[in-house]
Amino acid sequence: MIVNLERARAKMEEAGLDAMVCVQPINVYYASGYESDWLFDYQWAGCAILPLSEDRPATLIVHDVELTNLAEHPSWMPELRVYETQVGDDIFCHYTVDEEAELEDSDRKTLALMEATRATASIGVVEAILKALADGGYRRLGFDDARLASLCAERLANVQCFDRPELMTMIRAVKTPAELELMREAGRRNQQALSVAIDAAGVGVKWSDIRRAWHLSVAEQDCMPWCIYVGAGHKSMGLWHDHDYPIRKGDQLCFDSMLTWQRYFGDMQRTCVMGAPSAKLQRYWNAAYAAAEAVFEAMRPGVNTVDLRKLALEVGTRGGIKGFRHAFMHGLGLEHLELPSASPGLSGFDLEEGMVVNMDMEVCEIGFGGIYYENTLLIGRNGPEYLCDMPRELIHLPC
Repeated sequence: MIVNLERARAKMEEAGLDAMVCVQPINVYYASGYESDWLFDYQWAGCAILPLSEDRPATLIVHDVELTNLAEHPSWMPELRVYETQVGDDIFCHYTVDEEAELEDSDRKTLALMEATRATASIGVVEAILKALADGGYRRLGFDDARLASLCAERLANVQCFDRPELMTMIRAVKTPAELELMREAGRRNQQALSVAIDAAGVGVKWSDIRRAWHLSVAEQDCMPWCIYVGAGHKSMGLWHDHDYPIRKGDQLCFDSMLTWQRYFGDMQRTCVMGAPSAKLQRYWNAAYAAAEAVFEAMRPGVNTVDLRKLALEVGTRGGIKGFRHAFMHGLGLEHLELPSASPGLSGFDLEEGMVVNMDMEVCEIGFGGIYYENTLLIGRNGPEYLCDMPRELIHLPC
């Protein structure tokens, strides 16, 4: 189980909700612990109903194509409901049975799930959700999708439906031990891919070749690539997706490496220099590193990330970075930017023990290029802990 049940129930009680109804894939996976590519394939492929009280069953709703996977990788949720396919007037379940075959153990488990869910099977996901909510007798529901909240408000009598997607982000902000295990592994694999990309660099090497080396390492580690930014020289800042800039002696190389391992993100930035750094590059690096160290020392539960940003800007500007502004924090987990705040955007939030956050320090200066430095941190009671052990200094590459 990866869901933080205690925190989820506390947040729902605080919001006055009987349950959270989740159809966003990351929230269905988080709430139910059930993972499949199909859940992420199309809109509302699955639904997880997370009740406030144990008197109502936590419920997972999926297409019946999922039954073979569920037979071997079940959810912790005690109630499973399925919906079937309708094409025109034709309604059909996904699987048939060879009556003459000697069934394997997994086949028998799938058949048992088919029989157990047949009585509550629905036509389409919307009808399955409406039926489960009506059967649960709920009165105040939170939703992570405004469209579903509106639809259920129209179809369910005497039920108040609230659009509360931020509540799930707040719940996910404090990680469980199972999540931390996944995130440490995601960080380790991301570090490996980033190291491969750095090792591929050299004078005359094109950024597209470095990017390709990174992608191959990600795939070899059974991870999913998210992206690798940014580049070298004057293209070492911003959102250059891909380019053929040839690396030159004295160039800085900036890397922003992001991948997922079992849906959880690894996210790290590092800066390298091909040969000896210029005086300006060294000055900017020293200032950004000092800003990051000052923030690290100040990170404690209860501290707001807006105040940490102010500290970083003060230290970085004093260290000589002209126009220093890119200093911010974001949560990390099932999303690259997990923002546990009721306000949209990078508005700031209070740190809590058990949060995983990324501290991001960047310089993006047209004509000069960039400085990129980012680490993933677990917020402990007495301070933060680095989740990765990659060296944090400016990386010098031979040329």
